[in-house]
Amino acid sequence: MKSPRSAGLLLLQSVASSALRHGVPPSTATAATGRSRAAATAATSATRSLAFLAPSSSSLSPKIIGNEAKSFGRRCVSASPSTTTCTSTYASSSSYGANTTNTNGASSGATAAAAAAAAIGVASGAVAVTSCSNDGSSAKDHESVAVNKSIDSPLHIPPHDPDLPFPPSSLKHDTYNGVTLDVSKLPNSSAIDAKTFESMLDKALQIWTKERKRGIWIRIPTDHARLVPATACHGFDFQHAEPGQVVLTKWLPKESASRLPHGPTHQVGIGALVMHPFTGKMLAVQERTGPAAARKLWKMPTGLTDPGEDIAHAAVRELREETGLECVFDRIICFRQAHGGLFNRSDMFFVCLCRLAPHYEEKLREGSEIELLPQEEEILCADWIDMEDYAQQGVWKESPLYKEMNGAMLKAARHGIEYAGADNKEETSDHGFVAKELPVGFRPGSNTIYVSSKL
Repeated sequence: MKSPRSAGLLLLQSVASSALRHGVPPSTATAATGRSRAAATAATSATRSLAFLAPSSSSLSPKIIGNEAKSFGRRCVSASPSTTTCTSTYASSSSYGANTTNTNGASSGATAAAAAAAAIGVASGAVAVTSCSNDGSSAKDHESVAVNKSIDSPLHIPPHDPDLPFPPSSLKHDTYNGVTLDVSKLPNSSAIDAKTFESMLDKALQIWTKERKRGIWIRIPTDHARLVPATACHGFDFQHAEPGQVVLTKWLPKESASRLPHGPTHQVGIGALVMHPFTGKMLAVQERTGPAAARKLWKMPTGLTDPGEDIAHAAVRELREETGLECVFDRIICFRQAHGGLFNRSDMFFVCLCRLAPHYEEKLREGSEIELLPQEEEILCADWIDMEDYAQQGVWKESPLYKEMNGAMLKAARHGIEYAGADNKEETSDHGFVAKELPVGFRPGSNTIYVSSKL
């Protein structure tokens, strides 16, 4: 009886060899097309088989599988003299997707090896394999174009049912076995009336139910709002609305409660604490309208983040808009969570310590003052005030919550004053969360993470 390890490697080789057998000499364009289709079929077979195999074979470690895949990939390439480009494949179990390289005229042997490597990556963690051409050139030499698949896209997009009344270009499949229909991408969408759309949607729902789809999402642009009643009559409800579109959803499985997420539940706001580098006073403003204006309350500059905006960037932007000052984000001092706000949304409010840009301090040394330019539409006045006077305002003193918040701000302010003239900044900057913008890694782009400055 073969050991799990040897049995696993045999299955790996068997699946990849099966993919290799789909190779067709690239003598004609027709043959190349057939080879591409065969390779795609092989990739699907390899991925499914290996994704099933690896988790069940505890003795077949990711390292063993990876080494075997690399070895087999080299054999695939050497066995395929028609290889003319490089093929790189990366797959990760955390992303449920793969970044693949689109090559021109790549041999099916190389494609099979890459497909096998992709399958192993999904099953065992992450594997990166590159199969090069027989002339030793790289993918870059041949200007191969990398196609980065979204983490939300399924590894295998199901075949499109020809009976569906909506074209593939208007549909997006997700990793939760759901489908999104973008009405704006329908052919001649402006000419579709409500009755026609209702009939099309009815047919689509029947097909999706048979395919055991789960969540169905429909994006309807504002200029197609006439289709909303036709959508709602099929049991769809509003998920969220924003300028330009409304999104409706429906959960198809009748045997389970909906697992679809709620619409936006939180708004994110910032308050910016800025200390004068020489006097140690804090920047404060009085607003023209709103609850703070009714109490003639001095407050730090505040505002809501814009869609897609980081907290750190929002703090800098609000300071510039409300006071005309150019500042640099330092750290998050504290944050507050509240519920039952506007439209019953929850609220996350982040108090950010910011610093004036260096050129202001240079002007102060030259005897100039820092010019404050209150935003005419929102801000009545702006000034530098003592931190203790700020904290002693009646509305703050009556609130245990804001007493705690102001206490954290006072502590941060003291560190900020010391920081300006400290030789060892590490000794004084030990309070709050600093921002680090880092690449995501498994897909393009970066995110900002806020970590304790003590770590």
